Amino acid sequence: MPTMSRATVLVPSLSSPIAPDQTLIFSPDFPLEERAGEASAVPRAAGSLWSVARVGAAAEALREVAQEGARRFGPPPEGALPEGAPGDALGAYAFSFVRPSFAAPFASRREGVLFGERVLPAFGLWNDVDDATWSRAAAQLTVHRHSGPDDFVIEMEAKGDERVVVARCQRPETLGAAVAEVVATARRPRSWLGRWFGVKPFDRRCALKIPPLDLCAARTHEELVGKPLAGGEGRRIGDARHAVRFRLGWDALPPTEPGPLTLGRGDMYERYFVCDGPFLVVVLGAPPQDEVRLAVWLGSPEALEGATAATAGAP
Repeated sequence: MPTMSRATVLVPSLSSPIAPDQTLIFSPDFPLEERAGEASAVPRAAGSLWSVARVGAAAEALREVAQEGARRFGPPPEGALPEGAPGDALGAYAFSFVRPSFAAPFASRREGVLFGERVLPAFGLWNDVDDATWSRAAAQLTVHRHSGPDDFVIEMEAKGDERVVVARCQRPETLGAAVAEVVATARRPRSWLGRWFGVKPFDRRCALKIPPLDLCAARTHEELVGKPLAGGEGRRIGDARHAVRFRLGWDALPPTEPGPLTLGRGDMYERYFVCDGPFLVVVLGAPPQDEVRLAVWLGSPEALEGATAATAGAP
């Protein structure tokens, strides 16, 4: 169970700037937004499969979100939702739990990635994974770009209609700039010429290593507090809070012991898809809409569980 941490920030929009070493989460599942001085319902309904949201009498709305969220997702992390609601005011609350899973599990290692000065566990595929596991898991991967170990976009097909796109790139000014560029890359049509001369598919000369993620952040929407609810006969919002949890990679196979050069790059592979520096994860719905269900910029290892200090002898 993750804990609430200042190292992870839930941002209100994709236009939020990215500071160095910062970890940001964006989720579009909050039911209200500020519009023309009022708290108005968002045009897009919250995703019912991964989110619970209520607007109404604050105490009742909070209780319903907590109870329904616990029934569907298990107890929320401590501190994710407030302990009580303000009097008889209106409240708006949401709890989102995005947790993509894969039909064919990936391999995992207890020590797989050296991120800054932290050693992290990892899931993915590498050259000593058995053939059966490798072939089934690799069939879920689509390489959209690989310009080098610090510049790639790779897509992981999840169960249902979810797609998980993982990218390494230079830190952009805003989260939205990174998401737009990655989604555009993933959308790019592949002609027959592109399939012959374009990006090569993931093969045994590639390594994929991603730290497993279990992040949780919450935000009070201060911009809504005190605003009248649109169509609410003048009643005002007294509290507005959204909590988001994101898990990725925790359904991988049990970890194996690290092999030689596990933490380093060396020359063992032709192409590396290794998240050993700041990286982006975008969870998308089915094409062609490519609905952004969640976006995470992981700027430092501080927000990750399982990190240990690197030793001087780590490869």
